[in-house]
Amino acid sequence: MKETKRVDFWTGIALMALSVLVWVLTADLPIPKRGIGPGQYPRVITTIMFLLGLVQVITNLKGGFPKKGEPTNWLHLGRALLLALIAFVYVRMLKFFGFPLLTPFLIFGAIKLFGYKNTKVSILVSLGATAVIFLLFNVVFMVFLPLGKIF
Repeated sequence: MKETKRVDFWTGIALMALSVLVWVLTADLPIPKRGIGPGQYPRVITTIMFLLGLVQVITNLKGGFPKKGEPTNWLHLGRALLLALIAFVYVRMLKFFGFPLLTPFLIFGAIKLFGYKNTKVSILVSLGATAVIFLLFNVVFMVFLPLGKIF
């Protein structure tokens, strides 16, 4: 994908910078005796994010740095900004409605926002992903996701 090499390069740099920032900011978080706690989980994620950003930068530098490409696609940028706004509202509503109830709507909305047409598959994916994430965090990582005031 030659047309996105420049954007992918700078995205990789931004991911690496963000991961270093989060790594530094989480230095003082507590480390539990059992499981992955608030001190280790962000660092595991940021380490993976840094490595993926590095792979993205190296991959896009292979073959030379491309010249400036196409103009900005405002429709795609608008969708991304709308998703960011929806995620902000989701985080604010999480303490009231809880993860298990609110997350399927977020995932379903994101799937539909980016144009997937099959509603049945979208519903199954959003419910299944929510269940897997909830079980993974609560059972494996022992990081308890908010249940909200309804439960």
